[in-house]
Amino acid sequence: MQNRKLFLVILLMSASLLRADGLMMPEADDYPKDFLRHRMSNVMVRIHGLVAETAVYSEFENEWTDTTDAVYSFPLPADARATAFYYWKNGQVYKAVLKVRQQSTNPGTGEGGVTAEVNEYLGTNSIRVKLLNIAPGDVQQIELQYVQTCAYKQGEITYEFPLAGGDFTDYPLDHLELDLSVNSNPSITDYALDYNADLSIDQATGHLLDLSFVKPKAYIQNDLVFRYTVDQSQLGVDFYSTNPDSLGGHFNLFVRPAQETNPGDVYPRRVFFLLSNSSSMFGYKLDQSIAAIEQCLDLLNSNDEFNVIVFNYNATSWKTSAVPATSTNITEAKQMLAGITSSWGTDLSNAITAAFNQILSDDRMNAILAFTDGYSYIDPRAIEALNTWQCGIFPVGIGDDISRQRLEMTVALNYGFTTYFDEDDNIKAGILRLFEQISQPIVKNVMLEYGKQDISQIIPEKIPSLYSGSNLFVAGRYATPGSGALSIGGESPSGPVAYDFNLNYTELADTNQFAASIWAKEQIDALERIVEIYGQTDSLKNALIELSLNYNIRCRYTAYIADYETEPDADGGPWTTEITPETVETLPESFELSCYPNPFNAGVMIQFTLSQLDAASPAKFIKIFNALGQLVAVIDISGFGAGFHTYHFDARDFWGAPLPSGIYFIRLQIGDRMETLRATLLK
Repeated sequence: MQNRKLFLVILLMSASLLRADGLMMPEADDYPKDFLRHRMSNVMVRIHGLVAETAVYSEFENEWTDTTDAVYSFPLPADARATAFYYWKNGQVYKAVLKVRQQSTNPGTGEGGVTAEVNEYLGTNSIRVKLLNIAPGDVQQIELQYVQTCAYKQGEITYEFPLAGGDFTDYPLDHLELDLSVNSNPSITDYALDYNADLSIDQATGHLLDLSFVKPKAYIQNDLVFRYTVDQSQLGVDFYSTNPDSLGGHFNLFVRPAQETNPGDVYPRRVFFLLSNSSSMFGYKLDQSIAAIEQCLDLLNSNDEFNVIVFNYNATSWKTSAVPATSTNITEAKQMLAGITSSWGTDLSNAITAAFNQILSDDRMNAILAFTDGYSYIDPRAIEALNTWQCGIFPVGIGDDISRQRLEMTVALNYGFTTYFDEDDNIKAGILRLFEQISQPIVKNVMLEYGKQDISQIIPEKIPSLYSGSNLFVAGRYATPGSGALSIGGESPSGPVAYDFNLNYTELADTNQFAASIWAKEQIDALERIVEIYGQTDSLKNALIELSLNYNIRCRYTAYIADYETEPDADGGPWTTEITPETVETLPESFELSCYPNPFNAGVMIQFTLSQLDAASPAKFIKIFNALGQLVAVIDISGFGAGFHTYHFDARDFWGAPLPSGIYFIRLQIGDRMETLRATLLK
């Protein structure tokens, strides 16, 4: 019995679901599977301070007997934009071109079945490219490149690659590889990779880090998360500039206040906790939000003030104005929170307005933490007009149905940033991290003065306050290279302050090219928010298209098209070339095992390939196990020769009796080597 249990555990592990990064969905209606087989991925990452460039090279195999077109899809992170897409045909690499056209759609109606599941998995920030004429047995190679800014908190930079996102295949990747490099201005003090793989550290100095891993037969169930920490003992800046000949100068600026500060250098706070109790917040989301607010209350200082505003179709303030953070007031606020029940409606605009009405001065740092999980109507420009005291707005969005564009435009105009959580995240812990991030306000009414006269097109429009251990990001343009002073000024608790730096605006086009992409990404993001909220105009559409085509970054009006003519630019191309068989550890050729249909009823077609070497083996079997690990049928394939084979299994056991409905495991065994896949019998 013990051996049977152990066998079952091993069997179930071998059939665990793969959560893939990119997907290749065939257009042929009678293709026997939902996707082309995802063979391998090589994730290549270059991190420059807080900016990450990613290139993911992947291979997908057409296991069918006919040629098919297919659509490649990839779920870009929320703060990322694609910068290039490459694909191979007959050993030649091509570059997809951006055209004013709607993006390809995944095959199917999208209203149900696997296509709907794929669309949900991909989300709204996805890339989809149609590839043509993938021949039987061919491997379609692609490489997607994109840029993003990394999350930052208290000296810790976090990079994530989306490996976990959908249960669409039931086999491991033959090969998963990561090559990651970090170039940091402040010294790197620590790093960690949240992934089950043996790291190879190729370089680890004070400012540089290179690491990698290779994982054959990779069952992927979690996102790849990399974190590293830097020395943030004093205020510093990260500055990157590039000057492409055809586009002119671009720069990215990151200001990093010191992680620790003296209590006397921290502003007292006036914090408003805005909590949605709409019916969709019922249960875990509401409980976690309340628990987080309660712990945030405990983190307030004695000289802080606070209030709680509960909003649904209306906004109800706990107190008529913000009150001191005394133990008595905190206890009473917790008692009020404990009695909150669900209601209906979710008008965030009313709640923010109610908070603004209680701010009568800027004698302290004003902040709004707003918790919502639904589509809350809010007019960002109207909120901006009411925000007379430069109050920072920090929305917390929970779940999938969130008006992201409205929230993000609101914070861009109101000195804050957004934080998002999935419904299965540890919401309480995440909100506490957010509160800690804004717990030490040190400079308000921040102004950046550039000692260079040709600086232009700066984004964001509003510069938020400086918080100890946080960061401030700015992107802009310059006309001529050269050096220039930067003065960061504002008001501290002890009076006006200024920090001076000297910046070098490079004349080089091939240095820090990502800086131009990041600037363009931020501009496209801002313009698309306006279109989404206030509607399309010809000028907005034309501006977006011009940015998209000039910087090769897709916007809502453009798409990457595979024309099988355009080759890579002379100054750019794939980060990787074709992976040769010697560099990829794959399963033996005989273990290309599949079946269809799945689920099946009267029978199932089992497909497999035998190599010349394995065809000579006298011990070749297909074995069928039930969910308890019991052997129910054996198929002798010792007489099969080399090549591709299809065998019809009639869903009957050793004695010819029909098998009952349930989960079954189909194993191809040659000698002491084996491969297993899962199939479902439905009657």
